[in-house]
Amino acid sequence: MPILILGGEDDEHAMHVLQFLARIGRPAFLLDSRRFPQNLRISWSPDTGSGFITIEDGRTIPLEEISAVYWRNYFGVLSPRLPDSDQSYIAQNDSRSLFESLLIQLPARWVNSWAAYQSHQTKPAQLAILAAAGIPVPPTLVTNDPDAVREFVRRHSRVISKPVQGGAHARRLALKDLSSQRLRNLAIAPIALQEEIVGESVRVFIAGEALHACEFETSALDYRDDPSARLKLIALPSDVADFCRRAAAVLGLVWTGIDLRRTVDGRYVLLEANPSPMFLGFEERTGLPLTTSLIDLLIAP
Repeated sequence: MPILILGGEDDEHAMHVLQFLARIGRPAFLLDSRRFPQNLRISWSPDTGSGFITIEDGRTIPLEEISAVYWRNYFGVLSPRLPDSDQSYIAQNDSRSLFESLLIQLPARWVNSWAAYQSHQTKPAQLAILAAAGIPVPPTLVTNDPDAVREFVRRHSRVISKPVQGGAHARRLALKDLSSQRLRNLAIAPIALQEEIVGESVRVFIAGEALHACEFETSALDYRDDPSARLKLIALPSDVADFCRRAAAVLGLVWTGIDLRRTVDGRYVLLEANPSPMFLGFEERTGLPLTTSLIDLLIAP
């Protein structure tokens, strides 16, 4: 039973999983959405669920035989531009609609699913789901209202800002950020503000029932900004491990990298749960069996 890896040759994690599956004798194929519709062919009958994918070397994969999909990266489809802009728009939308219908409906084991991916694309909604489940998250405001920004800063002595969707690291809000000139930028795009949770950065990987945790030794606000940050393995308190598993469950994640902060008084606060975490660097530096934990999910009977 073949396994699909949603991603491209330019992604080391996708290629790592592909090569690992090949070494253990499991058939696996790379599915790069950017190659559709020009280089990949898809046929699907929604009424019966039958269909197939033909990859670039001409091999055909029946949809009903696909056992699992590792969602590493979805880049969108890439229809060729046409001289007629209306035709180009329709072609792009039709290609996207077919490809994404497959992502939604393919009856395989998804690591992770379309719904989980969409949740991560709307991070404020993800935080709301976690908070409603009783999982501790930071006080947060998402807004394009300057007055709301000023009020949030008035209520919290330490505030960080970051993009609503992601794509840049968090940074501490400075006094200059509250100038009228800076706040006028909110008319271009909203901002996400959070109370800074002072403490140690913790990364938790969950793969099914397996849970692995490590802690960064760094003074940086975001550990990704500190190339010399050290990692050490830790054991989470049972109640924290439980709420991490609950967080994964309510977000529909069978594989995730969860970022926590541990405060000086021992509380743990969840910052984010990523549906397609990078893991090779963590594995190399800690020896955690992250590859095998992920592979076990993909090849489980």
